[in-house]
Amino acid sequence: MNLIKDPSKLKSVLEYTPMTQEQIDNISKKLTTELTKHGGLGLSANQIGLTDRVCLINVKEPLLLVNPKVVEVSKETVVYVEQCLSLDKTMKKPVKTLRHKTFTVECDNLGTVIFSPDIEEGKEWKDSNEFFSDEGLLECVCAQHEIDHLNGILITDSSRRYTTTIKSEKKYGRNERVMVKLSDGSTQFMKYKKAEPLLSVGAEIL
Repeated sequence: MNLIKDPSKLKSVLEYTPMTQEQIDNISKKLTTELTKHGGLGLSANQIGLTDRVCLINVKEPLLLVNPKVVEVSKETVVYVEQCLSLDKTMKKPVKTLRHKTFTVECDNLGTVIFSPDIEEGKEWKDSNEFFSDEGLLECVCAQHEIDHLNGILITDSSRRYTTTIKSEKKYGRNERVMVKLSDGSTQFMKYKKAEPLLSVGAEIL
């Protein structure tokens, strides 16, 4: 099977369709083969020309999501950096996206699956290295990415991209913790009241 590289062919919403175990095993094999061939952390059925509402993610372990339905998302969001196997010819660089910090889906084969960061609740990542090394968060972002594919949404769509407009409209509480890129290129988590004066000397809230 060939990996679809034309974004216009990935804009259809894949509908719920009951599947037999034999059908599930068959598509699982196809997705596993293609994901192994092309690399990456996830793949949806429509990326290889299939119409089943199924996707595979492989961060901590392979997870096949059959007819996934989003049932709950966190209000808290994170800014992530993503790429896509189907867009590698049209994307010049990775895209910043806005993703939910936790994400819950229901699937025909796995029941309820909750995706969340590995970091202990109430704590923050100390820097960008720790942030991007959090496999639980990566798995959560990957699940959102692949289910977006099943809904005809790409990371290059305006509804997913993290833009300067979103950034300027975001209102921060004085004690809200934000990730800040300092003028020397390093990153730190700090309260907004501490970050605010740094913005005038080259710092940036990520």
